[in-house]
Amino acid sequence: MNFIKQIERIKEMHKLISGEKTGSPLAFARRLCLSRSQFYNELDLIKELDAPIKYCKKRETFYYETHFELILNFSLKTIKDDESKEIFGGSNFRPSLLDGSLISLL
Repeated sequence: MNFIKQIERIKEMHKLISGEKTGSPLAFARRLCLSRSQFYNELDLIKELDAPIKYCKKRETFYYETHFELILNFSLKTIKDDESKEIFGGSNFRPSLLDGSLISLL
């Protein structure tokens, strides 16, 4: 999954939950273009951040039981080969991501 898409989806979920305008779990999942199980995985991710999320069957909406502010920031910067350094962490550690690209840090 694209990391940036996931961040944007979580921000959208937070906005809708804060406004108590989510609809039923299935409607909320459809609004986010997710399957029901994917939706609950994303919801669990927000709950892991100590979000006090509850669901009201009568109003058919998710809401925060107490005030909850979620601020997600990320930064993306392209670095040139001459600006990067390779970091090695142990004798058997190979600095690569799952797609095979090298990990480079400033």
